[in-house]
Amino acid sequence: MPPSDLAEVTDETLTALRHELMRLGRRRETGSSVTDLDASAFKILWLVVEHGPHTLRGLSEGLQLEQSTINRQVHAAVDRGWVERYDDPDCPAMLVRATAPGETAYRLEADARAEGLREIVNTLGDRATSDLAGGLARFNDAIDDAIGRKLTP
Repeated sequence: MPPSDLAEVTDETLTALRHELMRLGRRRETGSSVTDLDASAFKILWLVVEHGPHTLRGLSEGLQLEQSTINRQVHAAVDRGWVERYDDPDCPAMLVRATAPGETAYRLEADARAEGLREIVNTLGDRATSDLAGGLARFNDAIDDAIGRKLTP
């Protein structure tokens, strides 16, 4: 139930939101990669570079993927030299962290993706982009709250 100071969402608004989420969800990265990082390696590196080392379980929760899928993706990233697994005496499970080449590739790819996004959002302007980012943050928080957990590592 929404807080008392918020009006209940109308069916028309809900339909419009569902439509736009479907349009957004069908999109894929359209530009070519400046590195040879694939999408799964990029997402793993995003978590471990931006939020620190993770266990396989932590990666699975953070990316909302089955642990068997994460295990395969981490193995592939290890084979490519993007990440490494290591023992930490303070953690019962092995951790995954970026290698130096993995962090470099991630940062190059992230910068290139940011520039591609900048070309799009510059057509909206700073205020609309800021409002969009804030709205998406609140939407993601509401999803996390609805499933009873925060996904921020």
